[in-house]
Amino acid sequence: MKLEDLSLRQVAVAVPILGLLNWAFLQFVALPNMTEDQRNHLYSGGTFAPYLFALGLAFVCFAIWFVFIYRGALMTQGRKIAVFGMALGSVCGTLMILVIRFTWHI
Repeated sequence: MKLEDLSLRQVAVAVPILGLLNWAFLQFVALPNMTEDQRNHLYSGGTFAPYLFALGLAFVCFAIWFVFIYRGALMTQGRKIAVFGMALGSVCGTLMILVIRFTWHI
């Protein structure tokens, strides 16, 4: 199976499922076995955290433009799927970090 054989719908289902599995592993396996200090340093909000969230948001906006609006010479099905999957993974990862921080009071 090649990347071009996938559809956006398949990627839109698979990536959040992987994100949910990642969250479940962290929530129920990894984080309970960590010390308080290790948990506090896992997703510590450093000085660059707002910039990283802004960079992630800029990438997601670019991906929306590239996947749904752009129809130029660089558009191929493989690139479209790759950019869509990375953007969706970025959104799922950001949501997971926020949920973990609020749940564990990090």
